[in-house]
Amino acid sequence: MKWIALLAIFALLLSACVPMALMMEPELLSVGSFKHAVGMDLLVGFSETVVVPWTFQYLLRYGFTEWMEASVRAAIPSIFISAPSLTLEAGAKFGVPGLPNAALLVGGGAFFGNSPSGLNNGEGIFEPYLRVAPMAGFKVGGWNVIAKLQLFIASDFGFIPGIAVTNGRFYLELDIPITGGTTVPDGGLLGIGYAF
Repeated sequence: MKWIALLAIFALLLSACVPMALMMEPELLSVGSFKHAVGMDLLVGFSETVVVPWTFQYLLRYGFTEWMEASVRAAIPSIFISAPSLTLEAGAKFGVPGLPNAALLVGGGAFFGNSPSGLNNGEGIFEPYLRVAPMAGFKVGGWNVIAKLQLFIASDFGFIPGIAVTNGRFYLELDIPITGGTTVPDGGLLGIGYAF
């Protein structure tokens, strides 16, 4: 129980939102098995030196069938940004027969709470979104290197290419949104996660 509390504190000290639902390897969990993950995204500005915590996240994965894995994600923003109070998402990852290092993630959810422009005047927000992301990877030693291309549809839509490395426990991911509505135009999102 003590180590779970330490992991929760670690996640809160870090923080994040767009990459976390994708912060997983293409391989599916075995049927009936669970895997938890905590993590964060950092908003990174490339033309300026900007590294700001974006959100804190929790992800639960479940091996549903031999070719399908279900997931649920909850995210809250860090105190350093103006953002919706809560993000909830559910998704499914589908394996590709004959290609163990490829998968397709389909998910949807909503942003709840106060809008960034309405944090001080109490304006509410409910904005649903959808994401579709094919991913493929290859192994280098005990690590999996993963490339993915996410289609993200909300008030704005666009493509979010990304690359990630994981050993099945630690995750590091860099996503570069190419749409005006998900982050600053000259920046990206750096995701960090830990699975247990």
